Amino acid sequence: MITKVFFLSTFALAVQSFPQNVQLLSKVPSEPIEDPNSWAWGRHPKNGYGYKARNTLTVDQCLKNRHLVDTPQCSFPAQLCIDNPEFIPLKACDGKGPYPAEVCTLSLQIALLEGCKDADFPKDFCVSNAAKMIKVNGCKPYLIDLCTTDVSLAVSDDCADAEFPKDFCVSNAVKMIKVKGCASYKTDLCTADISLALSSDCAGVKLPKKFCVSDLSLVKAAGCSKFLGDICSQDLDLANSATCLPAQKKVSYFKCTRSRDICFSQLCELKVKDKGSCPQ
Repeated sequence: MITKVFFLSTFALAVQSFPQNVQLLSKVPSEPIEDPNSWAWGRHPKNGYGYKARNTLTVDQCLKNRHLVDTPQCSFPAQLCIDNPEFIPLKACDGKGPYPAEVCTLSLQIALLEGCKDADFPKDFCVSNAAKMIKVNGCKPYLIDLCTTDVSLAVSDDCADAEFPKDFCVSNAVKMIKVKGCASYKTDLCTADISLALSSDCAGVKLPKKFCVSDLSLVKAAGCSKFLGDICSQDLDLANSATCLPAQKKVSYFKCTRSRDICFSQLCELKVKDKGSCPQ
């Protein structure tokens, strides 16, 4: 009994003399074999103890279990991803990079990853994948080349700042008439298609005489109003139509006296009042 009392008394004194509320923290080694940022850090909810624990598998474990490479449990260093491009689209390489252009061009899937956003892509790779690469910074130097691979791409917002070559604009006039990058060739576009010349898109464009007199339907084209008399004097029915009334002051005496029928038409009432001068 005395022994028990002595033991308990000794234990109580030991407990009282032991420092209380001591906060123990784990320290990072001076030369850690792995990146401490990959560790999960926590704190004991009651005693304040600090601890660390891995939240990922080792690289070796991941390489031996390939089915885990595309899970959050695996995280590879950037160089391993570069040396093994097949891993780059997988979660183990997510957020790594930047990757060099030669790696980024291995596939379109890799080229579109965050790690390749600043890569300088070669022109042929950009052009051959124009629809997908049009938004990529590394392809901006070849914007016109990408935009001209497809008309649907050329009229998109992605190509709004492109200055297109004349031949591309004219050969796709109907679709490119509203595009800013073709504005300097507006006359060429309007004369590339009669239906376009008659549209409101070409209303403010002054069309050349040769084009205007090439087709009688252009009598209604706003851009051909200057040559209304020349157009109307080519056809008797047209010369007597209400459409050609505004041309009575514009038609020349020469145009009116080339044909007897035209000379006697409504078109020439003002210019040839003495019908005796009309051709016999």
